[in-house]
Amino acid sequence: MKALIDKHPMVPPPSLPSNPIVQPTIIATEDCVLKCIQSFPRGTSCGRDGMRAQHLLDAIGCEGSVSSSGLLTAITRVVNLWLEGLCPKVLAEFVASAPLTPLLKPDNGIRPIAVGGIWRRLVSKVAMKKVGKEMAQYLGDFQFGVGTPNGAEAVLHSANRFLSSFHEDGSMALLTVDFTNAFNMVDRSTFLQQVHQHCPSIYRWVQFLYAQPARLYVGSECFGATTGVQQGDPLGPLLFALALHPLILRVQEHCNLPFHAWYLDDGTIIGNAVEVAKALDIINTEGPSLGLHLNIKKTEVYWPSCDGLKVQDDLFPRGIGRPERGVKLLGGAVSRDSVFIGELAGRRALTAVDLMKLLPCLQDPQCEFLLLRSCMGVAKLLFGLRTCQPHLMANAVSCFDDGLREAIEDIVVCGGSYFGDLQWRLASLPMRLGGLGLLSARDVGVYAFVASRAQSCVLQDHILRNSGVVKLDVDYQQALEYLSHSLPDFDIGGFSNMDTAPSKPQKTLANALFDKIARSLGEAFDLSPRQKAVIECLKGPHAQDFLTVIPIEGLGQCMSAVEYRAILKYRLMIPMYPEDETCPICHKACMDKYGEHAVHCKELPGFKYRHDWVRDVLGDILRRAGISAKKEAPVNFLTDPMEGRSTLRPADLLVFGWAGGKHACVDLTGVSPLAGLRDSGFVAGQAIRKAESKKVDKHAKACADNQHAFVPFAFDTFGSLAPEAIRLLTRVQKVVHSSCSSTGGQGFVFNRLGFAIQKGVAAQLVARLPALLM
Repeated sequence: MKALIDKHPMVPPPSLPSNPIVQPTIIATEDCVLKCIQSFPRGTSCGRDGMRAQHLLDAIGCEGSVSSSGLLTAITRVVNLWLEGLCPKVLAEFVASAPLTPLLKPDNGIRPIAVGGIWRRLVSKVAMKKVGKEMAQYLGDFQFGVGTPNGAEAVLHSANRFLSSFHEDGSMALLTVDFTNAFNMVDRSTFLQQVHQHCPSIYRWVQFLYAQPARLYVGSECFGATTGVQQGDPLGPLLFALALHPLILRVQEHCNLPFHAWYLDDGTIIGNAVEVAKALDIINTEGPSLGLHLNIKKTEVYWPSCDGLKVQDDLFPRGIGRPERGVKLLGGAVSRDSVFIGELAGRRALTAVDLMKLLPCLQDPQCEFLLLRSCMGVAKLLFGLRTCQPHLMANAVSCFDDGLREAIEDIVVCGGSYFGDLQWRLASLPMRLGGLGLLSARDVGVYAFVASRAQSCVLQDHILRNSGVVKLDVDYQQALEYLSHSLPDFDIGGFSNMDTAPSKPQKTLANALFDKIARSLGEAFDLSPRQKAVIECLKGPHAQDFLTVIPIEGLGQCMSAVEYRAILKYRLMIPMYPEDETCPICHKACMDKYGEHAVHCKELPGFKYRHDWVRDVLGDILRRAGISAKKEAPVNFLTDPMEGRSTLRPADLLVFGWAGGKHACVDLTGVSPLAGLRDSGFVAGQAIRKAESKKVDKHAKACADNQHAFVPFAFDTFGSLAPEAIRLLTRVQKVVHSSCSSTGGQGFVFNRLGFAIQKGVAAQLVARLPALLM
């Protein structure tokens, strides 16, 4: 608590500009407000009032609610009321209040994150949306942390390009600037004045938030914040950058600097050592009046060569950091020392691996997999892969991939056997190619650096505009050679000239690499006919949708640990059963080691259980979408034409008024694509298309004769869907989105249905496992 209070010292109220505002306040439209509500991350936290963004979305987009029609209009009026400064000032300390969450920084310091209320964050989002582009242009010559995509990567690449070109010039110096508690100490009078001058259309809102103390809560304790901007306020980065900008311009005006770039409070200055020292003196002298106090111990000066001037005592302050091998900048390295760069990357990889080792504590492979794929996978190393030369990441990549493979193996087999190189290769492929989407750092490292350099090339050229650095450096040329070696058939000529690079370089290169890997699986591994068939099935339409489902018990979107592992083993072709033992359920057929008999066995839980479970989930999806349907509807005309009325059966689902006002009979059928598998001639998707065609031949005419539409719904044991099933679900999803304001979860209808299929298959597999494994 004391550390948090120390981060927020008490100072007198800020002085406000005396001249009136001449520019009118921005006026938010309903469309703008709705987009800002939708832009909140899913599951974003609430303030102390408990209101969440999802509450607003649900209220605005609830199914057919009369009250929702005017709600967006009312919300927009409230937003504009705040923007116009019409809210009583006595409420400001409460509107600007927030609970504090202390996050641990890499240096073991504390970063206080203020989670403000949804209303306050919504208004700030609207304000930022209105002035963001204009302010990014105003700040854009030197500040690349506000409204600038890929800004951090561009600064880091540019610094290394400059270093590569001039590392032998001993008169040069690189300065990295660090302020003490910058965001919480920046002077409010300064940024209020800057807002008043450069973006007066949002001044009234900013004044309302920051002209008086805000209540900050830590548990049951409360204290007032009178300085700085809140880390968590959507306007926070802009306000900080505006306060810093006069100092940046002052430095640029008085110093001859070929390289001068900032990412929020992280400054990077390169030039002649004398000019760099002059810049540091200006920052140290004039910064405190802006609330920016130089942290000299964390400020560093570096250059790999030296003419003797930089080490003189009177040039740079005593106590300043003087690393010899390189500096850490924005989480990456600026250095020509391969060992230094490798060590920095290695520490990041070790941290990621240590985090992955905690996953088994959950004892829930479904949650472990989702966390690994979404939060703990290659994303933990991606910034390093995109900003560091590939050959210098080799040890870090190897360390990370060993940890990733161990984590996947624990999720799938939990210390068991048969998780080999083929399973690792399949698990690390993208889901569209039948993998689990747990990409390896080695694969991503092939293209990430080139993609980042190409993606930020325009911004790099802008940062280096006064440096004389124009050509492609050795680092990039080596990365291109490495890429060319990994993708010999891919034309990388467009990446040699930045003007011809594709607009989405990472997606382009990733698709090329993983397509090549998928095509070469047969060469890399001695695959059996079954393995080849399974790999093709896993690429089927929507076969991997279930992997992204969020565990929700009430929607039937949870599996037990045994069930989830059984499904993953089945798909990764890991033996689960003793061969030639009798099925413990039907006591007739022999089990095969991969579980094919389990998904064909007619005894419960068999394919009828799977069929009924998928039908029930589809019916619930229709109900939640507001589509009227009935399960097991006795329509009295569904029958096999060869058998006549003696085999009348109900419709699995009767959807009322679905096709041109006619009721539609939806008939489900699940098949195994591996039934009757031969050594050659397998065609992925053929089984569900045949099943769909058979259903049409069997029931379509009877439905038409009775003024009903017929919709076959065919799926296979791997989750692939036939064309008519895809059309049905696509239309259902469109209906859902038409009555919901949220843009998130575009594929949740398919995801939920896919999970239901796999849960049904899992029940069949688990019921036939040896008793000790259940």
